[in-house]
Amino acid sequence: MFRSNVIGLTHILKRKPQLLSVASKNLSHQLRYKMGGSYLNGWSHPPEVINAFITDRCNLGCRQCHYANSDKPGFSLNQVGHMPPTIFQKFMDEIPGHPVVSFTGGEPLLHPNVIEFIVYAKGKGRLSTLVTNGWHLANKAQELCESGLDLLSISVDGPRDIHNSIRGKSSFEHLVLGLETILKHSKRPLIFIGFTISDMSFDQLHQTYELAKDWGVDGLSINHLWMQTDEMVQELNEHYSIFAGDHVGWKINNDAIDVDYLSDSLESIRISNRGGKMVVVENPFLNRQEITDWYRYPQKPIRHQTVRCGWIRMKLWADGKVKPCRDYEVGDITQTHAEAIWNGVEYQEFRKLLAQDGMLPICARCCFMAHR
Repeated sequence: MFRSNVIGLTHILKRKPQLLSVASKNLSHQLRYKMGGSYLNGWSHPPEVINAFITDRCNLGCRQCHYANSDKPGFSLNQVGHMPPTIFQKFMDEIPGHPVVSFTGGEPLLHPNVIEFIVYAKGKGRLSTLVTNGWHLANKAQELCESGLDLLSISVDGPRDIHNSIRGKSSFEHLVLGLETILKHSKRPLIFIGFTISDMSFDQLHQTYELAKDWGVDGLSINHLWMQTDEMVQELNEHYSIFAGDHVGWKINNDAIDVDYLSDSLESIRISNRGGKMVVVENPFLNRQEITDWYRYPQKPIRHQTVRCGWIRMKLWADGKVKPCRDYEVGDITQTHAEAIWNGVEYQEFRKLLAQDGMLPICARCCFMAHR
């Protein structure tokens, strides 16, 4: 994958050289995790990434979205609302180190204080990213550019008709307008297109790659579907009752994904993109057999038998709760200092469980497995 991205990575690093520091810290953290042994007692160095779910409000109901299709209130959309600025600022003031702050939701551009949050995080010296469905991007484009946001990821599921069938009428037209608007700004953030593979979109991958090139964005992130099966949830609930996994009521059929067609499409893009200015990232990068296993045997771990999420990521929800996995709560920012939560008893017990068992039944197809 690296060979296909040399020119694109050079282009990105010229615009955002601080990304080298982020990569260096990630490598250092991996080495400490593998060689230090201290992870066994549940303690951790400061987090690498903060997932800030600043709102659970969303204007769309995407068919492949866990949150839009969950039957568990603590892991569903439109339950809590927007994160109060006092919670976000307290968290930023208290958490140690310089983690990347990833703004997400819900749809983060629905939050009336989202620009204020980005500016505050940047004021703390933290690289900031944001994921959006693009519906409100045109109206927020100039403010996002002036905020200092480092990277913007816009979700696209294929050409107009396919995208709109998955996300809703005219959603494609809104994101294109927003994308064209923000690309005109000289101070714009790095812009990536995020494409999620599913039975509704796997055959649109190459078309999306061509769209991304035509738009002139900095990168395309191809995401294999994060998913859980009823069997995974049943095993989780039987053996790890504290996590209380929920049923996701989406209608996605993994067997309908032609894995050979998908493998051919990915290989074609890898070859086509050699020497290109646009970076293409696959999350995770899989060979042909691993692609088959990913979609045909979702309970089967691929490459990794352990997870690092408990040591590198902190997930802050809109109500101030910190939940490292699904609806499992380890603390509340409104009640406790952020650093005390990060290495508190509940978080350490969670890490000890992962260190002991390697992974939970639902870990095999979790997005955190792709970011090691």
